[in-house]
Amino acid sequence: MKRILIFSTLALLALACHKEPYSQDSDGEYLVYTSPSKDVNFANYQTFDVVDSVLVIGQKPKPFYSQSDNALALIQAFRVNMEKLGYIYTPSNPDTQLGIQLTFVEQTERYVQYYDDPYWWLDYPGYWPSGYWGSWTGFYYPYPVTYTYTTNALITDMVDLTGVEKEDTPLEVVWTSYIGGPAGSSVQGDVARMKTSIDQAFVQSPYLNRNASSRR
Repeated sequence: MKRILIFSTLALLALACHKEPYSQDSDGEYLVYTSPSKDVNFANYQTFDVVDSVLVIGQKPKPFYSQSDNALALIQAFRVNMEKLGYIYTPSNPDTQLGIQLTFVEQTERYVQYYDDPYWWLDYPGYWPSGYWGSWTGFYYPYPVTYTYTTNALITDMVDLTGVEKEDTPLEVVWTSYIGGPAGSSVQGDVARMKTSIDQAFVQSPYLNRNASSRR
C-alpha cells in the first residue's frame, strides 16, 4: 500500500464508548456492524490490497503487529471476500486503489464487589433463606466477590489509495466494519467466529459488489 494508518480511529472510539452486546443477544456470535462512506460508488474501484499483518491492541502493554497463523487467517478471509465481489488483488502495487487494514482489540475488565452482609447470596435462585439455620447476628468481615470479563473486536478500515499523496493528508476511509463481543474459551474458536462474521460483514454490505446492478 502507499500509506498505512498507524492507529484506527474507530478502534480508539470502540475502546472509549462502545457497549458490548450480551452473548445471548446473538446466540454466541459476534455483533457485526458495517458502514460505508457517504456518496461512494464502489464500482469506481477495481484493485485492492490487504495489510500483511494485524495491529493488536490490548494483549501487551504496547500495540504490536502480528503475522501469526490466526492473523493471516483473518487477512485471507478479507481477500477471499473481496475477490468474490469482483475486485483484483494487487499486493504491493503503487497503483492499487483500495487498501484494507485490520485492528484486533482485546480488553479484560476485572470487577471486585465487597459485601458486609453475610447473606449477600440471598438473591441467587435456589438458596435457603437466612432464617433456615436460626438467627445469625453480629459482625462479619466484608466478603469479596471477583470476576473478569474479556471482550475482543476486529475493526476494519477500507481506505481510498487514489487520492493525492501528502504527508499531512489522511487517507479517506470509504468503508468500516466492527466485529466484536465476549471472548470465547479459545483463540481458535474466536478466530472461527470472526471468519464467519467477516463473511456476514460483506453479506450485509451489498453496495461493495462491483457487479451489482443497484448501489447506494
